[in-house]
Amino acid sequence: MKRIQSTRPLSHEKKIEKLRAAGTRARTKLALAAGDEEQPDIAHAPLSWWRKRWADRTIQRLFIENFIYVRDAFDENKLTLLKFNDLQADLFEELSGRDVLIKFRRGGASTIIKAKDLADAVVNSGRSVRIVPHDPDTEGEFRMDVKIMFENLPNHLKPATRYYSDDRIWIDDQLRGTVDSRITTSTVVPGHESKGRGQTITNLLLTEPPHWRGDQRKAATALIEAAKGGCVMVESTPFGIDWTFSIYQQGKSGKGGWKSHFYEWWWKRDYRLEGARFRKARGQWVLVKPGEKVKDVWRILPAEATEAQRAANRERFEAARFRLQDDEGKPTQEFKVALLILKHLKAKKYVSRRAKWNCDEVAECLAWRRAKIEELPGGERQFMVEYPENDQDCFEQSGRPVVSMQYLKSPCEMSQPKVGRSYVIGADPSLGLESGNPAGIVIVDITTGQTVHEEKTKRAPDLLAYRLEELSDIYNGAEIVPERNNMGIAVIQKLIEDGYDDRVYRHLDAPLLRKVDSGELSIDEAKELAKPGFPTTAEVKPVSAMMLEESIRRKWLSVGPQFIEEARNVVWFDNGTFGAQPGFEDDLFMAQLIANYVIRCAEFLRGGFVGVLPEVGHAR
Repeated sequence: MKRIQSTRPLSHEKKIEKLRAAGTRARTKLALAAGDEEQPDIAHAPLSWWRKRWADRTIQRLFIENFIYVRDAFDENKLTLLKFNDLQADLFEELSGRDVLIKFRRGGASTIIKAKDLADAVVNSGRSVRIVPHDPDTEGEFRMDVKIMFENLPNHLKPATRYYSDDRIWIDDQLRGTVDSRITTSTVVPGHESKGRGQTITNLLLTEPPHWRGDQRKAATALIEAAKGGCVMVESTPFGIDWTFSIYQQGKSGKGGWKSHFYEWWWKRDYRLEGARFRKARGQWVLVKPGEKVKDVWRILPAEATEAQRAANRERFEAARFRLQDDEGKPTQEFKVALLILKHLKAKKYVSRRAKWNCDEVAECLAWRRAKIEELPGGERQFMVEYPENDQDCFEQSGRPVVSMQYLKSPCEMSQPKVGRSYVIGADPSLGLESGNPAGIVIVDITTGQTVHEEKTKRAPDLLAYRLEELSDIYNGAEIVPERNNMGIAVIQKLIEDGYDDRVYRHLDAPLLRKVDSGELSIDEAKELAKPGFPTTAEVKPVSAMMLEESIRRKWLSVGPQFIEEARNVVWFDNGTFGAQPGFEDDLFMAQLIANYVIRCAEFLRGGFVGVLPEVGHAR
């Protein structure tokens, strides 16, 4: 029977014994891999021995775990060898050289990158390491971390330095073979974001870019350009829909050369309250804290107990209660997290494969979660940012997407036209250039609000008009609503030229509607005067976006998978406008916005929509 690794803490002696055994196994493995006749004595191996084998990541880890010291914040800040935790071990193996990491608090990610880069500069010549903390206080802490790592190296592995100060270590040791390697720690200075552009950087660590004092994008672009060909790591806790978010999304999509990494808080074994347990009380599951018993959660009160005492008893029980389902019969967020934690613990072999969600190890993690949520001023909302449980909600809680990600989780299926149904085609035209953005096309069923077709295409305006005509014919003579812009005007002219004038949407703006309301014009007369196409002006565009968000949130509109992928990166800007993050597209988003606006305003004119529309014009 396979032995399951215990979750109980090891004694200091057993820890040492375990580490020594792991070191012996690693040295044996290295000896066999290197073809050495005798097992190497790594404790006394010179830098030349390590340098020869440095391309092997196993060798790098062996160096770090045997010679790099850190202060352990989870063990009274004691000076100790850096032994990889689960997150560090996984991240170290997965590094590609151009990485972006979304992390939780105090997981040790920046520590392992600092150790890796310092070790690289100690072993190899010509390394230029640049560490960029987010503020002066963190800058001081990072400098101290690097100094501790360097100063506690054994003498035979600690090369001489030409320059050694708070902000820079310049290694230059001809005897040990490491020359002209430099380690610099400095934050971004407002007004000097382009300062690093002229450098040549081999190892770049950018920490918490959203919290830099200067222009995040400008500074990061300059530094990454200086590190072209080197190793770049961007690591941050979630903070809004910004540059870090955009490159993380690029990495998830395989774009920009980035590799994205994400770790939930339960990767950190310290984040649990040992002794917490699941128990049954009054026929329901409760989570009792360490040292508590069921009788502490639900007490049998005497008959003479006051109503205040009974209320306190009920409140205590509700606080400890662990609900598997909500009032709608759906799994609660806490229960979903329990299942995810269990899956992780099984993968790491901390629990048996037969373990269930109510095992002690899961209870300890969830008890820590509850305690941390109670401790944070922002409660669960802040917890989701500081200690993320997925890589979507954490950004949602701190960002400003036009459409909340929580409403973009269930795409509808595309469908063919149905007899008797009416459809609207929203279109965001483009020039059709291969190097430019595509055009977006969305078709919505007016009756059900379901998106039945979505596509992105790169076609010249006249060819895009042909495609819109084709789709209109297929979908029962659907109304065609192109955006009225430079490219859109050419599309509209082609549609009219081809005899589709009666299907092209005409926008009744506010002045025309006022004339209709006053009796000066009839609806038909106003339509004759209205311009064809949809105007995404500064007046109409924000209102249209708010209407789109409301339609999706209230489930009046169902959207497709391509739209959802785009909408994650469409955000509000500080000037009140919105758009896609740099490097992303919003063509389908705009097409969907246009179609939704036309349907909503048509409902308003027919009297079927309950609510008030801003005076920006209404649909045909």
